[in-house]
Amino acid sequence: MFTITPTVESEITKIVCPHCNTKVPRLGLKKGSKIKGLTFKCRTCGKLFEVTTE
Repeated sequence: MFTITPTVESEITKIVCPHCNTKVPRLGLKKGSKIKGLTFKCRTCGKLFEVTTE
Protein backbone atom coordinates (compact mmCIF):
# COMPACT_ATOMS: atom_id res chain seq x y z
CA MET A 1 0.00 0.00 0.00
CA PHE A 2 1.16 3.56 -0.58
CA THR A 3 0.20 7.01 0.65
CA ILE A 4 0.02 10.33 -1.20
CA THR A 5 0.21 13.44 0.99
CA PRO A 6 0.57 17.19 0.37
CA THR A 7 4.07 18.64 0.77
CA VAL A 8 6.03 21.87 0.47
CA GLU A 9 8.50 22.78 -2.25
CA SER A 10 11.97 21.32 -1.64
CA GLU A 11 15.13 20.27 -3.45
CA ILE A 12 14.30 17.56 -5.98
CA THR A 13 16.04 15.46 -8.59
CA LYS A 14 14.24 15.28 -11.93
CA ILE A 15 13.80 11.83 -13.47
CA VAL A 16 15.26 11.56 -16.97
CA CYS A 17 14.86 8.71 -19.48
CA PRO A 18 18.24 6.93 -19.68
CA HIS A 19 17.63 6.03 -23.34
CA CYS A 20 16.60 9.35 -24.95
CA ASN A 21 17.35 11.87 -22.13
CA THR A 22 13.76 13.23 -22.04
CA LYS A 23 12.58 14.58 -18.66
CA VAL A 24 9.61 12.80 -17.11
CA PRO A 25 7.13 15.68 -16.68
CA ARG A 26 5.75 16.68 -13.27
CA LEU A 27 7.77 14.04 -11.40
CA GLY A 28 10.79 14.35 -9.14
CA LEU A 29 12.50 12.68 -6.18
CA LYS A 30 13.14 14.48 -2.88
CA LYS A 31 16.74 14.52 -1.75
CA GLY A 32 17.41 11.54 0.53
CA SER A 33 14.22 9.68 -0.41
CA LYS A 34 14.04 5.89 -0.75
CA ILE A 35 12.39 4.47 -3.88
CA LYS A 36 12.11 0.84 -4.92
CA GLY A 37 9.84 -0.45 -7.67
CA LEU A 38 8.72 2.83 -9.27
CA THR A 39 8.26 2.27 -13.00
CA PHE A 40 7.65 4.64 -15.89
CA LYS A 41 7.19 4.37 -19.63
CA CYS A 42 8.87 7.10 -21.65
CA ARG A 43 6.42 8.94 -23.90
CA THR A 44 9.18 9.75 -26.41
CA CYS A 45 10.92 6.39 -26.97
CA GLY A 46 8.25 4.06 -25.49
CA LYS A 47 10.69 2.05 -23.34
CA LEU A 48 9.77 0.91 -19.81
CA PHE A 49 12.13 1.64 -16.88
CA GLU A 50 12.26 0.99 -13.12
CA VAL A 51 13.53 3.59 -10.62
CA THR A 52 15.42 2.50 -7.50
CA THR A 53 17.34 4.69 -5.02
CA GLU A 54 19.86 3.70 -2.38
